[in-house]
Amino acid sequence: MRAERILVVEDDAGWIELLKVWFPAAGYASVEYAVTGSEALECAVQRKPDCILLDFFLPDQNGAQVCEKLRAIPDLARVPVVLFTGHKSEKVEGLEKGVDYFVSKSENSRELMATLDALFRRAQQDRGVLVRGDLILRISDRQVLWKGAPTAALTPKGFTLFHILVEKSPQPVSREDLYRMVEGVEDPGLSRALDVLLNRLKKSLPADLAERIVNVKNFGYCFLEDRKVTKP
Repeated sequence: MRAERILVVEDDAGWIELLKVWFPAAGYASVEYAVTGSEALECAVQRKPDCILLDFFLPDQNGAQVCEKLRAIPDLARVPVVLFTGHKSEKVEGLEKGVDYFVSKSENSRELMATLDALFRRAQQDRGVLVRGDLILRISDRQVLWKGAPTAALTPKGFTLFHILVEKSPQPVSREDLYRMVEGVEDPGLSRALDVLLNRLKKSLPADLAERIVNVKNFGYCFLEDRKVTKP
């Protein structure tokens, strides 16, 4: 499950019920709901969220006003705000008050989840980390933290290789792409250097983490975040 905390500010019961289905299905377990702007501000101050999904029309004030008040609070000034709206005309006022992203209200969750994924990736990049469940990759010193504890400081190439696999997970990455991104050159002959590097990487990691790096026959490699997934 994902660790990011999301504050939803929405007063429509139908949308709330729909979001309560979408978020768990996408792996978001820490989601709080507020139905008014005042309640949202109180919730955000008491427990700082990693993102705020904000409806424009609320019973006590509009979403742009809520965003303006959030931006005036130093600890909340940089929290990403996504305006959840059904009207394009609301975007201008939202931008003027500090909204970061916009998602149209739709019964398809794809745009909303893609937007959240993008903003959380950007936030991680800004912090210099990549987080996937119990795994944290810290770019500044190439440190791997697993289940809350430092486990390995990798070589530059080893870290780049592992970072690529984790970032692309659960999608496999071809041998050609891996070699090009790690070495910076094309390798028509598919050098065994990649396999050597993979073996060294796995030996540097705890066994229960290393086993999640699997070979995809006749293609490349993949990092499996969920240990219950059957290896290819």
